[in-house]
Amino acid sequence: MHDFGLIVDTRLRTLPSLESFYMEYECDESENVEGGYDTKPERLFWINHKQLNGFIAEMGESNFFSLHRVFLSYYEALNKLRDFWNYPITREITKKGEHLAISDIENMLKSHDLYINDSIALKYANYIRNNGHKKYMEVNPFQEYLWSIQMNELFNSYNISAFDTVTITRDNILDSSYLFKGAIVKKEISVVLYEWANITSFLQPDFIKRLSNILEVITNDIQRNKDEYDRKSTKPMINQLVYSLDTQVNKSSWRKYFFGIFNASNLLGAYSRHSSGEIVSITGVNNQGDIDCKKIIDEWWKNNQLPTDEQFIKIFKLWYFTTSYLLINWLRLPHFTM
Repeated sequence: MHDFGLIVDTRLRTLPSLESFYMEYECDESENVEGGYDTKPERLFWINHKQLNGFIAEMGESNFFSLHRVFLSYYEALNKLRDFWNYPITREITKKGEHLAISDIENMLKSHDLYINDSIALKYANYIRNNGHKKYMEVNPFQEYLWSIQMNELFNSYNISAFDTVTITRDNILDSSYLFKGAIVKKEISVVLYEWANITSFLQPDFIKRLSNILEVITNDIQRNKDEYDRKSTKPMINQLVYSLDTQVNKSSWRKYFFGIFNASNLLGAYSRHSSGEIVSITGVNNQGDIDCKKIIDEWWKNNQLPTDEQFIKIFKLWYFTTSYLLINWLRLPHFTM
């Protein structure tokens, strides 16, 4: 038994067990006295690091807890990624190759359902094991975010060595070690996985914030590293797909329907990314039924017709799928040396 780690305190099914170079999550069953198996009331998750048992002495319990939740978010993101990659709509969309348009995604969503996979592991990861003792901890999203963007620097500040170097044999984003190494060696991958893992519902209050953060991180990364990606890439079609989707979201007529709404404090008030504009009054609810996302947003913007719940979900699903599909293919770019 490990004496240090993060406890996921539930009998409910969460993530599968994991044995990775970077982290482990124990199985959810234990053998009982009758030779059968029972579901464990809690499961331990821990980071595979040679100094793990000294982490709390160096960084304190709160940082230990937040760091482990960041690593658990990487595993949650991997689980989401694998699930998303197997959606029927994703399989259909991939046939479009690098010529994919956002309008293609919207059309596909008319005939394919979309949900957000959430293992609920993060929801129940509220305890640590400190030298064998269980202790409740308060989740600190701000501290988690700092760990997601400054992990190696914080390790150095707390006199903790970097992770041992591991050589990855194949560049497959569905491979846990490849994805986790990316998160550890590159800040942008880390924060994108952290944000994506913490999107659990179309209706959560920070849905727009997390989506827009992901999109902006990816856009800025492309601007800085496009030449390097083009030079190193062995799959130029993926590069072109990523650049095309990024351009559509940020520079084409679709920008108004992504960042235009993300920033629209006149429509969303404090729910938007900015709260500087005067909030306008609606004149009614849009009763036009099944219309496309651009029309829904135009009616809201120009005529103050508030979308219905169903219309909002339609918009949210388009935002989520487009962002997720861009994210997954951006991860396939040559970010680091294996």
